[in-house]
Amino acid sequence: MRRLLTLAGICLLVSPGIVRATDASTAELSPSDLATWPRMRATDFGCMLEKRFGTRDARFNCASDFDRMNWGDACRDVDHYYAGPALPPAIAKTLPSPIESIDIAWEQGRMQNVSITFDRKVSEGDVEALLGLRIDGPMPDNIGSADIQDCATGKSCLVLQGFDHQGAGDLDCDAVASPETGG
Repeated sequence: MRRLLTLAGICLLVSPGIVRATDASTAELSPSDLATWPRMRATDFGCMLEKRFGTRDARFNCASDFDRMNWGDACRDVDHYYAGPALPPAIAKTLPSPIESIDIAWEQGRMQNVSITFDRKVSEGDVEALLGLRIDGPMPDNIGSADIQDCATGKSCLVLQGFDHQGAGDLDCDAVASPETGG
């Protein structure tokens, strides 16, 4: 019988003969973690946040069943189509400089991209040193493309794309029957 106890930010996993303590308040993200996120299921991402940081998303967590969730569609149910957990600011702040912020885009329950904003201009060499990812080299299977862009004066952004965006503008939504038209 396993039990999870949380006391003042300290998680205790209690099993017969095993007690393991982790302090969720001192857990940190590693920059290299970010490269593993594209294409990740929303429920798996939420479960990672729950297990590693003690932050439980009400909808996307370890108890969620990905296959039973409504993931909407790009034409009629965009709220569900683009749904996914956010990275809490307190967790994002555990990333070291030069990482300033992280934005995540979701589509049909999978992470479409991770956008990393740096507090200064960065080079491909900086990205490789920080994330272990060669922009001009072979990509891990979960990353379709990686691109460094100028996103603000004196700042760079790195977009790690898991798959191509497919929204309403990419589909023939007018041909999709709606409840109002009876189709």
